[in-house]
Formats: sequence, structure tokens, C-alpha cells
Amino acid sequence: MRYPHSWFLQMFTIDMPPASLLRVGRCARAIAVLILAAIVQPAFTCAQTLNVLFAFPYNANSVSNYPDGANPYAEMIEGPDGNYYTTTIQGGAGACPGLSQVIPGCGAIVKVTPSGQLSVVYSFPYDSSNQTAPDGLNPQAGLVQGPDGNLYGAATYGGSLGTAGPCITPARIGGGCGTVFKVTSAGKATVLHTFCGGNGCGSLATDGYLPAGRLIFGTDGNLYGTTQFGGVYQGVFNSGTIFRISRSGTYKILHVFSGNSNTGDGANPAAGLIQASDGNFYGTTMSGGTSGIYGTVFKMSHSGAVTVLHSFTSSNDLNGAQPEGALAEASDGNLYGTAYSGGANGWGTVFRISKSGVFKKIYDFTQAAGNVGFLPKAGLIQASDGNLYGTAWEGGGPTQVGSIYQLTLPGVATLEAGFDGQNTGSAPVDALLQGSDGKFYVTLQNGGGPNGSGVQGTLAVLSASLAPPKPSISGFRPAKGTVGQKIMVSGTSFVGATAVTFHGTSSSFVVNASGFVTATVPVGASSGRLSVTTAGGVATSKNDFTVLP
Repeated sequence: MRYPHSWFLQMFTIDMPPASLLRVGRCARAIAVLILAAIVQPAFTCAQTLNVLFAFPYNANSVSNYPDGANPYAEMIEGPDGNYYTTTIQGGAGACPGLSQVIPGCGAIVKVTPSGQLSVVYSFPYDSSNQTAPDGLNPQAGLVQGPDGNLYGAATYGGSLGTAGPCITPARIGGGCGTVFKVTSAGKATVLHTFCGGNGCGSLATDGYLPAGRLIFGTDGNLYGTTQFGGVYQGVFNSGTIFRISRSGTYKILHVFSGNSNTGDGANPAAGLIQASDGNFYGTTMSGGTSGIYGTVFKMSHSGAVTVLHSFTSSNDLNGAQPEGALAEASDGNLYGTAYSGGANGWGTVFRISKSGVFKKIYDFTQAAGNVGFLPKAGLIQASDGNLYGTAWEGGGPTQVGSIYQLTLPGVATLEAGFDGQNTGSAPVDALLQGSDGKFYVTLQNGGGPNGSGVQGTLAVLSASLAPPKPSISGFRPAKGTVGQKIMVSGTSFVGATAVTFHGTSSSFVVNASGFVTATVPVGASSGRLSVTTAGGVATSKNDFTVLP
């Protein structure tokens, strides 16, 4: 389970002997098709390759020993500049003192180019005068880029409250309950909210702490997130919360989870939320539930009303147990997710659930020979070929230290690549990203270098010969406007957009982020649907934009 207090586990690198990567999936199937069809053509070449973009090196001459960052825990995002961004839970400039050792840095935000050139956008500082990491500490969650081009995220520990409240542990000096932050492209940070943990917070008496999942932008322009602990529900403390925060820092608790031991909607969400096509928010908790203590799938309205869609019942639940990853909405309208443990073999499952709560397990992970991986901590994505893709924390390939797998919507699994520990890294914790080039980008929290090199994690890319992802439009604001007015279009996969149209009339536009495009209502436009075109296809809005006279 992804307990934030197990941060120290990330300090250890898994040293494994070199091994060739196992590349199967489409390549093996394509070769089989060629053989069966007896097609005579030039030698078939598999284009599916896994490469390391960057390995986080040890540097004895720096203050932190890991000036570029260390132990990336979160998924990557793609910026409109074509570069990729993520967080590392350690490393960066400076050092973060621990109880008995110097921890290599408080964490960093990093940028990597498609060619593998890495730069540090921001290093989380440590203030020795009051033993705090005021901007945050050990960010486990990934980033989201806003319509203003700034990066937004949550740090799992840290904040100006420092050792106040329940968030400090004997293993941590300068702990703190976590922060929500904004960082500009120039590296200027602003703390939007410091979590205080639940007690002694004045008007925020039910504040949460330790945010571990990535924030999302809702269609209303606000950020939504979860805290893994904190909150007080009928005297029960520490079950976690859901919150909303504006880009200027206006913070509101929307829901406090009710706890463990058969007490309702769940406890301790490790993942962030998604906003589905029906406008509601969906998520998972890794414990609690109406029929057990092994997690839930839930739905939340804009007002914060939570409905349990499914409760996992026990560690032996054949449907799975302890979901840690975020859900994904697929093209069939259903939600797909992973359970870290449980299932027929006890090594986790993949499930499908409708927005009304109709649940079906579609895959059981196994530890048996030839497995595609097991113990999935991350959620899934649906790629441009219509299939689901995910990472497994263990298993897959010769060294069994993590994998990338493919799953069809009916539940047929294929191993895409197995990591080898020493060279490519090991133990992926978060989800894949399919970039605008069609490739998969992934973070590996451990390994990535020869024995004794001190490398602490990698950023890797899998080329699987897929088309770029198709864009989607979730909404636009305002809903009506005059010629020359700026309209903010929200959605997904806008990087590399080549056209925006208002009912067929071309508009000038700027791609602000993968999820935001600013378009100008063009001369000659009439009321109708908006469209955004990229190399992956055309996305059209569900609603009409009204052109005012």
C-alpha cells in the first residue's frame, strides 16, 4: 500500500543483474499474423523499444547529492512546448535534514525534453531557522498545467506549519501536513494552501493532510484533489478528504470520508479524482467501505455529495482490494480501474464499473510464469488504439521488477515491456502518459544505473508504434461571445493543435496546456459546435457556442 510514511523505502535502489527487456505485445502478434498469413515481404522489424530518457545521478560534489532530483513517484505531463514535466520526491538543491541522516533534498519539479535533456524548474527549499520546508516536502503527486500556463501540484509533506499538528513523525524533522502550490515556467513558487491536519486549524477544523494524488482542473476552472488523511467525521479522525481550491488559493473542504470498519464511503484515498463526461467526479479509496475495510469506488457531485458505487470486502475479495490508482473513463462510457491486491490469485485485479455502479472484474493479475506484472499501484489510460495500458509495481519480464502491460476492454492482457532494475529502473508507481508523438512516458522510482552508481530512478519512454492520442473537448467558457472575444476551451491532448474552428470557421488560437486552448471568436463565425484538430484527430464540443451580434 502507498502509505506516505513509507517515504524512506524510496531511498533503496534495487540492484539487479543486467537483463534484456522483454518486448512482446503487438510485435509478437504482428509477427504471428505475418507467419499465419504467409505474407512474403521484407524482414519484419519490431518498432517497439523502451529507452531511458534520463537517469537521476548521484553527485557527491553537490549539497543534496541529487541536484537533478531523485525518486520520481508521479506520472509525467506534456507541456505545450513539447517537453515533459514531473516531480521527484527527493533531490534538488539543498538538503533536508532527517533524524539520523541527511536526506538528499526536499524534492524537485523537473522538465525533460524528448531528447532527454533534463533541467530543474524548481527545488523545494528547507528553512533551517525553523526546521520547515515552507513550500512543501516530498511531492508524491504529479502536476497539472493550468490555462495560465503555470504548473499546479501538491506536496505530500511540508508547509509553514512545520512540526505543528499531527503530521510530524519521529522519522521526520520539518514534517508538516502538505501544501498546494503553483510554480511558473520561470521557477517562481507560490503556496496556495498549507494543510493543518484536522485539529487546531480554526475555521478549517476538518482540514485534511498528506495529499498523495494529482490535482485536476474541473470544468468550472477550479482545482480538485484529495488528502489521504485528516478530516474529522463524527469523531472519527484521519480518514481523508476531498477539497476544491481556486487558482488564487480559495480553499474549501467538499467531503470528509467516514472511515474504516464498515462505516460508509471509505477512507484514505491515495489517488486523485477524475471528472467524467457526465460532469460528476469519481475516485477510489484504498480502505474503508460499507462492507469491509478494503476500499471503495465512489462518485461525487459538484456540491460534495458522495455515493458509494462499490465496496471491496476483504483481502480475499475475488473482485480485488485496496485500489490505489485513479480511475479512467474509456470510450465505451465506463470507468476502469485497478485494485492493488485481492482477486482470484491475490495479486490484484482490473475492473470495469459503470457510472451507476454496475461492477465487473475483467482481469486477475498473477505471479505465475509469463505474467504481465502484478500488484498494480497505478491506474490505467486508454491509448489511441482503444486499448488500456498500465504499469505494474512488480512482475513482468525476466527480473520481475515492474512492467508496462496492455489490456483490451474485454480483459485480454499482454506484456508490453518488463523493466530490468539496473538499467531501465524499477517499481513504477504511477500511470503512463501517451505523448503527442504516440509514445508512452513513464517514471521509475528506483534503480536505473550500474551497481554502485547511486542512480535513484529514471524517466523512460516506450515506442509502441501507436498514433498520437485523439483530443477531446470537455467544455468551454464563456458559452457565448462576440467576434474577437477570447474563449477558453478545456479538454485533453491539445498539444500540437493545428486548427480551432467555430462552426467550421477557422480561429486564431494559443495552446496554453495539454488541457486548455484559448481561441478567438473569428470574423464570420456563426453559432454552432467548436472543434480542435491535432495530429491525433478532431474533437468536437457536445454543446453549441453562441455568437452574439
